[in-house]
Amino acid sequence: MGVVMRRLMGPLAPDEANALVRKLKNLGMDGEEELQAFLPRIKVKKRASRGEDIVRVGSSPGFSTVLLTGVACRYKMIESGRRQIFTFQYAGDFCDFHRYVLSELNDAVVALTDCSIGVILHEDIARITARYPKLGVALWRDTLLEASIFRERLMNVGQRPALPRIAHLICEQMARLEAIGSTSAIIPLTQVDLADAASLSVVHMNRTIQDLRELGILSKNNRTIEVVDRDRLVNIAKFDGRYLKPQVLSQWRLPSWTRGSLPVLIATLAI
Repeated sequence: MGVVMRRLMGPLAPDEANALVRKLKNLGMDGEEELQAFLPRIKVKKRASRGEDIVRVGSSPGFSTVLLTGVACRYKMIESGRRQIFTFQYAGDFCDFHRYVLSELNDAVVALTDCSIGVILHEDIARITARYPKLGVALWRDTLLEASIFRERLMNVGQRPALPRIAHLICEQMARLEAIGSTSAIIPLTQVDLADAASLSVVHMNRTIQDLRELGILSKNNRTIEVVDRDRLVNIAKFDGRYLKPQVLSQWRLPSWTRGSLPVLIATLAI
């Protein structure tokens, strides 16, 4: 069953649950009773090393995996040998919650940094969501959010030139990281990771990143991808982050052309 089942350690410690708790609250599950019922069912595993698959192609293990620390991505290797990244995953994200419903799929999840992971049995998910419907709605909302990210990624790759495409991808990562409490302007991804997510060659990605550095939007420190001018980045990307939903955007300042319509969106989603 791979790395996850071989490395069982024990129950989730309070500090290991911080990002997951914050995400669940962003998704509308703010009841303490639900959290106290849900968190003890997550069992902690040892760390997955960078480059190690957390979820393997075709696996159907009877549990879902949650990222507690680190960065991962869902991906698929294509015939040419290149990797296509579908989405990035951060602390608090389920790596494979869709396998609760669709047990065998042909994509995988790999650790992009050293990660710590936890698992929850599918039978426990069934029991606890039957008892606490609000938890089930929060988990469902999370899968819809992921689908929304997929749709936006498809449009980004298919319709935007390289410069706004990469700017948009970086904006999305900043918004998602801030939603789980990150205050860093550094994106914890490599140019290769971004290239594989944006369907660009590494050479084209490097050239685009250098353009963003020359424009003063990214730091000229070549070792990291650090945003130093967020407003210009948002403007180049024409980033309208409403596809990430208001819960995720609680700390993200939307561009001026979207602010007036955000209260309408919130009211619509609350109906």
